[in-house]
Amino acid sequence: MYSKIVIVGVLIAVLYSEITGLSTGGLVAPVYFALSLNDPWRIGYTLAIILGVYGLDRLLSRFLILYGRRLFAVNVILSFALTYLVGLSGVLPFGIRIIGYLVPALIVRDLQRQGFVKTGISLGAVTALCALCLMWVGML
Repeated sequence: MYSKIVIVGVLIAVLYSEITGLSTGGLVAPVYFALSLNDPWRIGYTLAIILGVYGLDRLLSRFLILYGRRLFAVNVILSFALTYLVGLSGVLPFGIRIIGYLVPALIVRDLQRQGFVKTGISLGAVTALCALCLMWVGML
């Protein structure tokens, strides 16, 4: 059933992108956010990782030439590294997981392209549509 929800979510994200010209932070990000609506800590932790990756990316861009694939690769590495370091540090007293390791890097890529407002609104709108589909099939 999850694969069908992911396919429907990707279709919604593609239609949204074609109609508005805005990206949702990757085609699968809204689906995973909708599937995680019953665990707000997971969404919050993922948003914290996104802000951390974005901030470190901006800092590294002052010292390195980052653009295109190299920039995306750095975002992916930072996403994995931040998640790993937070897990090692024991800061979080309970087992919170992020919404995928690549999802924060995908969202950061669109934050860099479109800005926080456009990406946030797009991610929120498509996540809401995916959540409605989940409620319709009884999974949320």
